Amino acid sequence: MATLEQIQRMPKLELHIHLEGTFDPETVCLLAEMQGISLPRPRQHLFDFSGLSDFLDLLDWICSLVQNRETAQQIAYRHAKYAQEQGILYTEIIVNPSHWKNIRTGELLTGVLEGFDQAGADGLPDCRLLVSLRREQDTASARRTIEWILSHRHPRLVGVSVDGNEACSQDSNQRFAPLLARAAEAGLGIAVHAGESSGPEGVQEALELLGAKRIDHGVRAVEDLKLLERLLRERIPLNICYTSNVAGGLYTPGNHPLGELYSRGISVTVNTDDPQLLRVSLSQELQRVAEQYHWKIEELLKLQYYAVDAAFCTEERRSELLSRLHQFEATCQNLTAF
Repeated sequence: MATLEQIQRMPKLELHIHLEGTFDPETVCLLAEMQGISLPRPRQHLFDFSGLSDFLDLLDWICSLVQNRETAQQIAYRHAKYAQEQGILYTEIIVNPSHWKNIRTGELLTGVLEGFDQAGADGLPDCRLLVSLRREQDTASARRTIEWILSHRHPRLVGVSVDGNEACSQDSNQRFAPLLARAAEAGLGIAVHAGESSGPEGVQEALELLGAKRIDHGVRAVEDLKLLERLLRERIPLNICYTSNVAGGLYTPGNHPLGELYSRGISVTVNTDDPQLLRVSLSQELQRVAEQYHWKIEELLKLQYYAVDAAFCTEERRSELLSRLHQFEATCQNLTAF
């Protein structure tokens, strides 16, 4: 079975992580104190939550503490430093402006991109941005977000996402479909949260109505054999967050479908979703699934190859990432000596 030391040394990618979920408790408390804002609960229980709605409310409160571009830039840069500590080569971070109530969308996204640019200039990991629509938001504000993206193209802004509670916004696919079509026509990647608070039909609609090129979560696709056949045939990636699913009560460690999806040959990646809120790093997440499924470093490395294929990057960048993985794999041929 893969050890934590091996996992930490392995080059990694992460494609399903929300910047909103990367605030550490110290940063949250500092921002709140600077603004004279009371914590919503005692510090030792600040990141405790019950259910998806409570979780999303907590995200809203945390993000409301960011009120200018400079702070957004600092948060983005800090995440790049975390990625370096985790041995992450490349990551696509989701930012949903609807969570950030006290900063305009343009200032927020400009600050985040500036933070990623500065990180790149300083030799930190390659951080890219996916701007997300929240299923519960109104169509007019979603349209304004897409219009900002299309009029402010940036090489690090590589895609559009859809997230939020599917169960509370059943018309969101129909409302957002024309907006995502515009984004796709402009060459942006489309990633959709589905198959978590919805069943396999949510994954199906994400593919057919929203033109998703990959699915965030997607675990409930395991309930539909025909859908699994389609995912395999069309090589549609599922960006799975094991700890998040367990913490949210969707599965237990014993019945989580990641192992079955992997064994069926589905393109799956393993990600942290909201690492600080869930108290898990990417290396720890990979260690947990290795322990659960008795995976060796070969299986974990295969997840990274899947991630390279799924990334919304240029073919040149993809080749560079593959080269780094091949180099690492070459050092692992004799695993007993690794």
